[in-house]
Amino acid sequence: MNRKISLGLALAIVFVSIAGTVAVTTAVTMRVYNSIIKDLPSRSSLYSTVSEIDDIVRNNYFGEINDSLLNADLSEGYVSGIGDRYSYYMTAAEYAVYQDEMQGRMVGVGAEVFYDPTDACVYVSAVSEDSPAALAGLQKGDKIVSIDEETVTAYNYTELMEKLTGDRLSSVTVTFSRDDATQTVSLVKGYTAQTVYTSVNGSVGYVKITAFYATTASSLESAVETLMQNGATSLIFDLRGCSAGTIEYAANTVDVLVPVASEGSGALATAYSKDGSVRRTFTAAASSVSMPMMVLVNGETAGPAELFACDLRDYGMAQLVGETTAGNGCLQEVFALSDGGAIILTTAEITPYISESYNQVGLMPDASVSLSADKAVRLPLLEQADDDQYQRAYSLLTGEAEEEPAA
Repeated sequence: MNRKISLGLALAIVFVSIAGTVAVTTAVTMRVYNSIIKDLPSRSSLYSTVSEIDDIVRNNYFGEINDSLLNADLSEGYVSGIGDRYSYYMTAAEYAVYQDEMQGRMVGVGAEVFYDPTDACVYVSAVSEDSPAALAGLQKGDKIVSIDEETVTAYNYTELMEKLTGDRLSSVTVTFSRDDATQTVSLVKGYTAQTVYTSVNGSVGYVKITAFYATTASSLESAVETLMQNGATSLIFDLRGCSAGTIEYAANTVDVLVPVASEGSGALATAYSKDGSVRRTFTAAASSVSMPMMVLVNGETAGPAELFACDLRDYGMAQLVGETTAGNGCLQEVFALSDGGAIILTTAEITPYISESYNQVGLMPDASVSLSADKAVRLPLLEQADDDQYQRAYSLLTGEAEEEPAA
């Protein structure tokens, strides 16, 4: 049956529809407008002040102005000015190095080095198997005397250490001493930087993680398989001093060890923006490793390393041994700039698998163990038999202290 409506009713319906559309459009427009102008007064003041300084400098400064350097310093100063220690600016060259580092593409000689402030010297703290450094005979504890014939001092060691990484197939000359004997070797830079170092002591496998990069998860998976083949039935993860990398790569790495997340939010980590909305989630797959674990932490365990430690504990797979961690429970993201540079910016707070956020408070260890001041400052060179934190973790796993230093 056909039903007809009056012309007046039809017009009324049209007018109501138009009014509704206008109301919605106006509301959306106002939200966008408000989001644009909410910081307009402060932005205007900032731009006005910078413009005023620029005019004064360009009209009165006696020297030449390097605009590229000026722009980089302005960018660095802006990000530094927000007062967040984890946010920073990178030039195009620095960003290129950062990208290679995060993707695990950095090459070097295969040696980790450590500056000891007690005697202002640089020592080898780890050597990768089959690397140029290992093949040349460098060992943990060797003192680096000079690099490319320039003596290492407290003032230049940072710059000289950078020569141990860089262009593939380029070479560097290293002079080192051991037991009062000095030796000079030429090393070719071609070994991809390592982030996972292992050893096995009886049935206890030791895994030192130095950073969480794109390659760390696969390296850890291979390392754990090798340790198990070599008789390891329990694991000690050493995250002391570890802060490099990203939350994403830390989640990928812990995913190697844990099963699918089934409690809490169902994610290894959830990143919440300041308005409470979910910015990112990091989930787990089905594979897992089932064996007792301990995690060594200290005040320099930060960011991605804290998430790794917290998630293992949340899963009931590990206890934490050592000291309270740094408390960087935030997500840092990269924003590329049009000039090739980039900024690292804190964008959200991390909530781990089950625990509350550890941001600004850190993770309290299950077994609190402090190192003496002289041991703490030389931690990278400390033998496991002299390492009180390692010894506590070892005894919790085996019921006894280790008698001999690790090989």
